[in-house]
Amino acid sequence: MRNVTFSIGSIGIVDKINDKYNLLDFLFGGGFGRSKNTLETAKLLITNRLYKSASVHRLQELYPEEFFKELGFKEIPKERNVYRGVERIGMRFNALMEKYQEFIKNNGLASNQQFMDFSSSYFEGTKSELGALGYSRDSQPGKKQITWGISTGINEIPAALTIQKGNLQDKKHFGVLFKTCEKILPEHSLLIFDCGANTKKNKDRIMEKGFHYLTLKQKKKSPYKKLLKKFRKLEKVKITVNGVEHWCVKLEENGEFLYIFFSKKLKRDQLWKKRKKFKRELEKNHPLISKAKRGKELAKHPTDEGYVIARGELQKTLGKIKNPFITGLEGFFILESSVDAEPEKILKLYKEKDKAEKLIRNMKEGTELRPIRHWSKFAVTGYLFIVFLTNCITSLAQFLSANPLVKNVKLLKKYLSNLTLTVVYPKKAFQLRLLSNISPEIETILGKNLEKYGQTSIDLRW
Repeated sequence: MRNVTFSIGSIGIVDKINDKYNLLDFLFGGGFGRSKNTLETAKLLITNRLYKSASVHRLQELYPEEFFKELGFKEIPKERNVYRGVERIGMRFNALMEKYQEFIKNNGLASNQQFMDFSSSYFEGTKSELGALGYSRDSQPGKKQITWGISTGINEIPAALTIQKGNLQDKKHFGVLFKTCEKILPEHSLLIFDCGANTKKNKDRIMEKGFHYLTLKQKKKSPYKKLLKKFRKLEKVKITVNGVEHWCVKLEENGEFLYIFFSKKLKRDQLWKKRKKFKRELEKNHPLISKAKRGKELAKHPTDEGYVIARGELQKTLGKIKNPFITGLEGFFILESSVDAEPEKILKLYKEKDKAEKLIRNMKEGTELRPIRHWSKFAVTGYLFIVFLTNCITSLAQFLSANPLVKNVKLLKKYLSNLTLTVVYPKKAFQLRLLSNISPEIETILGKNLEKYGQTSIDLRW
């Protein structure tokens, strides 16, 4: 047999979590009927997301036979069998999500502070059952997409995933995500989410179930200006969060607490962005100005006596053009909550919402979710669940590490890819397995699990 070298890091991190929690065996060990190798297929799909993120039809050409054997396969799986494995996982998506939530609840990993957020991913192709045109967060408005929601705890352990058609608004999608999450949340849990899902119906639903909420008030001019009048009259509290000064006034209205914040730094940043946007819009009008300078006709209006031709004339004024994007609300934001607490605590909690944003970014960029090339409903849901589960595994690995040096999944993949296993087949000796490129970042994540894959040095007596 020929000697072979391949990356073992992605297999190592999956094995570590499965050895510690028995997670993959619990999820994929039963309930799939007569289908074979579902567990091994799930491991293959997850390790692929943490290594090359290749499409299914390229797995056989990219990975050697030894790679598949490390995952438990007796031989290299056929392409159609892997595709079937993805669809089987998608067919049992709801049951698998319930089992995953049972797992985090039984292991005490369900946090009582949950951050909820929504995103979308687009398709290459137009025939997907779940695909629909909607607001695209990937700047692909002409392509069909799906929307999906996630919830993750303040301990950074993901708690839920929901998948819906691409034209569903966040305020309606929230109901689906909340229904999925409420099963595992401890009593009086706090749900933190953005203004897109902030409706009275959603807030009432949370309170009826015995939970609390913290959300951002939608920035509409009229309601904001009424509250800002009160802000200017009342005594303000000065707080500093992440080195940025804020002034706050807390109000209570109809049993709800409003935290009105103002930040000079935020105002400067928002004004700078709006001026930049206005400058871009002015530059777009340059073709119109050049036509006016040349005296070309801009419009024709028919009359009984012929056409009246309108020509452009450039008027230069002494005053500055008013920026229509500046509203006077710059630097202000209002948080709504059912919790009566110190403004500093409330603001710090809301700023922790970036944990949900980081999970979405890790799913999209780290494990390369987009674009989606599967078309069938079950293949899409199976694929998305695999991506979600891959990020759950990296979060659990970092949770177990005393001091993880790498938290970004995209960067973690580079270190995992660098860890290589060389399998040598001598003619008259036993197989030799040699590990190389062991970095401090890998040691903090995998630790003693590295020993099971091979030795780190060659015995000279051999």
